[in-house]
This record gives sequence, C-alpha cells and structure tokens, in this order.
Amino acid sequence: MARGFENVTVLAGVPATEKEWCEECGGTCGCWSPEGEEQEPQALELDGDALVAYLDSLTEEQLLEAAGPWPVRWLYPWNEGEPERGINVCGGCGGGCAGLRLVLGIELDLICVDTSKDATATAQAAGCNAIRMDARDIDPRHPALRSTRRAVFTMPCPDWSVAGKRLGHLPENIKILTDAISDVAEAYGNVWRSGGHHGDVTTAVFGEPWDDIDVAEMWSWVDEMNAKTAGLMLAPVLIGMGLLAAGAPLESVIVEQAWTLPEEVKSAIGIEYVIAGWDGVRWDVLDAGEFGSPSTRRRAIMMASRAQIVAIEAPGFTTWASDAIGWHPETWINTRGVRKTSGGNEFKLGRTMPGITSKIRGWYDADDPEHRFTIEEICALVGLPTDYPVIGSRTSQCQQLGDIFSPLVAAAVWGMLLGVDWLPRLIRYLAERYPHVHGRLEYATAA
Repeated sequence: MARGFENVTVLAGVPATEKEWCEECGGTCGCWSPEGEEQEPQALELDGDALVAYLDSLTEEQLLEAAGPWPVRWLYPWNEGEPERGINVCGGCGGGCAGLRLVLGIELDLICVDTSKDATATAQAAGCNAIRMDARDIDPRHPALRSTRRAVFTMPCPDWSVAGKRLGHLPENIKILTDAISDVAEAYGNVWRSGGHHGDVTTAVFGEPWDDIDVAEMWSWVDEMNAKTAGLMLAPVLIGMGLLAAGAPLESVIVEQAWTLPEEVKSAIGIEYVIAGWDGVRWDVLDAGEFGSPSTRRRAIMMASRAQIVAIEAPGFTTWASDAIGWHPETWINTRGVRKTSGGNEFKLGRTMPGITSKIRGWYDADDPEHRFTIEEICALVGLPTDYPVIGSRTSQCQQLGDIFSPLVAAAVWGMLLGVDWLPRLIRYLAERYPHVHGRLEYATAA
C-alpha cells in the first residue's frame, strides 16, 4: 500500500518505526529519535519554501522512495500556472484522458491508475501518465497527493451492467456498500450523524488527520459482498473524501459507471459531497451515441464540483458505424455465431451500432465469416483515432476498448467541470475523425 502520514516523524515516506536512531545527526536529518525527544517539524509535513528546501536536500533515491508510486514532482507544492493535478482511478486504456487531450486539447497533470498491465501500457503509449496499481492501495493521505484538484473514478462494471451477472444489485450487497460509504465518510468527519454500522467510527473533525482507522480497514468493510467488483464503488468516497479530509484542494469529481447503477448507490455517493459543502452534485445518464460515437455506450455519470453545474445536453450527433469504418451499410454483423436467442444475434451496420464489449473480438460479417473488425476499426467505432496504440493480445485489446470511458462523453463532462466550451471542440474532433460524415461546412464553421 502506498504510504502516507503516520503518527510518527517521516523521512522519505518511511515510517519512523522502520528507521533507526541516527547517532551522527541526533535526529535532525529527519530520522527517528527516541520517544520523548523534541524535534523540529519534519520533512514531508512542511509546506511552501521549507518543503522545497527539504526535498531539494534529498538524494534521487530518497525522493523516489518518498513519492512512490507517484511522480517525484508531486511531492513539491503546486505553483500557479502549472497544469492542475488529478488522479484517474481505474482509468483503463485512457479514454477519459483522450477526451481531455485529443478532443478538448487540454493537458492536465493527470495520473491514470489501473491494475491491468496491458491497459496501463496502452495509456502510457497514448500519452497518459499511467501507473499499474490497485485502487485499494491508494492512500489519500500520501504526501504526493496533497495538491490533487481533480479526481475521476471509472470503476469496473460487470456486477452492475446488463451484460454481467448483476450481483451488485442484490439487496444484501447494496446494503453492505451503502453502509460502508456512510461509515467511511464518517471516519473522515464528514457527518450529519454519529455512530455507524461499524461502530462509532467518527475520529476527526473534517479536514483534520484521522489516526485510528487506516485505508485497508475501510476497504474491509465491503469484504462480505459476493460481487467481485461492485465493492470498488466505495472508491469515490474513500479516496475522494479522504483527499478532502487530508487537505487536498479537490475541486471536481467524475464517476462513470453502468447506467444500471442502483439509485441507492448513486445517492449514497452523491450525498457525501453535498454534506462536504459542494454546491454542484448531479447524476446523469449519457449515451456516447448521442455525442457522435459510431457505437452506443449508455453510462451513469456523476459530476461533482464545489461550484454550481448544469445538466449536459447531448448534441444529438449521429455517426453510422458503416461510415466510420468504410463498410457497406447493408452489412449484417453476427455477434453470436449460430446461437438463436430472443434478442437476435445479428444487426445491420448502417446505424449507430449497439454498445461494444470485449466480445467484439468474435463478431463478423454474416456473409463472410472471415471478415472481422480490425483493432483500428474498433478504435474508430468507440471514438478514438485509428492509430491509437492499443497494446496486448487481440482479446486484451478488445477488452480495453470495450471498457472505455467514451472520449466524446468525457470531453463534454470535463468541459463542463473545467468551464471550457466543449461543443465546438467536439464538432472539430468529429470532423477530423469522420470527415466524410461530419466534415461539412457547418461543422468547419462551428469549430
């Protein structure tokens, strides 16, 4: 687990209990001193010029150890004019980042975190700053996160979506998760009540350090859920509220999840930001197909901000899948071989095609089974450039693209929260990606 502040003096991120008393310096270098020995305020607890001076005195090895796994630059105070810092939790292959960089043309100092080796490699190759790391290992008290202003949570959806087993929807799982959300927030002092399902967990006034409950214990509160990924929806509160409680200047939070996410879970997450005093908190259901994507992707999106926000109105742009990849619109696509189901197993390509999942690796032209989608074509179908550098086996590549946060929707959400006029930039991007569809005079003029 990434280390943060302890109730001990810290040198280069290492708890004092793991350091030995330094006879040579008498403890002034920041190492541990015997109990009761008076010391100056230490190391990573400093701020401003004092912190900069301390960090500049460390070796490269010490800096890397202190920052790990985050960039060393994040140990230093954020300065006006620098790109804002943010974390993209379960960021996958970088769809949310693509919305920022490729559609809006904005560079944030955003770190994408994901457990997938291939997705992390793809995000890095595409220009993201990406770290392979479990979301449950993020400690919001880590000194490198003290300047975090933006947070995005695109947690896995199999336990919520219609394509999965929907175990997250079981009443017992919803109760465990919503109880944990309330108690985690209370552990940070974000309360309208006292006394939670895990005992009286209030340990601090909001914004002051909490001492007796660590991140691992909080995550254990969803261990009894029998839905493998549903418990990860604790992250928007555990990490987001944790950053606020630790003093980070967090200004906005995005959550992207299956549109079938239960209202009880949405409400439990959103209310904590309301309690924290944020003026803008709303959930909407947005479909990438209404933002010009050649494939549908209907998602529940939470936008939370310290400032008031308004609903995003989908522009209603349409891109046929056949036009996006140059196939004939009368082509029938087979998705399930010879299986006969009530929902059918074929669709015509001359339309905005049904939402893409990892199963697209096996979809094919019904009249020519050898004619299958290339990875470049799948990129185009989810709103990415055809040369997007997706890394891994075909199965892995299709999984990454099937899990993507649509860059077209991400651009609108980011634009709303950053105060950027996103619509002209989306129009320009669509004209560049699909010129034979959107490269008309009105698009060029608007862009």
